[in-house]
Amino acid sequence: DAFLLRFLRTAKFDQSRAQQLVDNFCTVRSSPRGSPEWFEPLRPDLPALEHYFTLPLGVLLGFNDDGEAVLYFLLSAYEPDMFPFEDFIRCMIRSSAERLLSDQRLQINGVRMLVDYRGAGQRHYRPWEDPKLLVRVLRLWQDALPMRNKAIIHYNESHMVDLLMKIFLPFLKEKVRRRIIRCGANSSKLKQAVGPGADRLLPPELGGQNRPMAELIADKARQYNSESAMQERRRLDQIRVDEALRPAATKNYLKSTEIDSTDSTSMGLTGTFTKLDVS
Repeated sequence: DAFLLRFLRTAKFDQSRAQQLVDNFCTVRSSPRGSPEWFEPLRPDLPALEHYFTLPLGVLLGFNDDGEAVLYFLLSAYEPDMFPFEDFIRCMIRSSAERLLSDQRLQINGVRMLVDYRGAGQRHYRPWEDPKLLVRVLRLWQDALPMRNKAIIHYNESHMVDLLMKIFLPFLKEKVRRRIIRCGANSSKLKQAVGPGADRLLPPELGGQNRPMAELIADKARQYNSESAMQERRRLDQIRVDEALRPAATKNYLKSTEIDSTDSTSMGLTGTFTKLDVS
């Protein structure tokens, strides 16, 4: 099944970890312990959605020479007084994250998140200072999506990022912490962080040779409205969890796929392999 194969690829075919990813993915979409409101269908006339498609947020720049996706976010692009932050999160998940979930390159090679702080002020940081919201976002990103997180690249960051990191770091897995790259305003460090093929991927606004950012942003709406993307959203919208059928210890299941990856019995018995002597 193509859906389950996404999680097996992400977990490097570790059955227990893949099983946890699947359960986290389903629970976060449907359980009160997760964030089901983020996965409600978006109305085509939702002002936040229309505006989101004009912003340099969740923009796929392409894939570097190692096959890793590079997603671009300009922090200052979201103005808190335009529409609620939770609507912004919904738009980002449903139009960008879900669009990429079926791409096996994110499951096998992973994704590099490029966060550009150019022009960001205190009002742009404030929505990320809510610990409860932060936990929900990171739980989804780290433990419930079939993709490998290869790097978080910070570019043009100011001293405000140091304060933001103090909030973020306690909620990040150790492996993710080690993959944080701080570039400052150094374009050479940025290209090194993006990886081989950076000149080809970065738009002219970032010193590269890709298409202009405006054209890359326009791709978001086209991809969101494609027939394949609409079919994928319809399939994902059918996901539900019947908690009555789960073992008592796993009601509203949400666990870290790193911390709990050795817990192979939490969802019942898993498969085993027995070596047979056929000589």
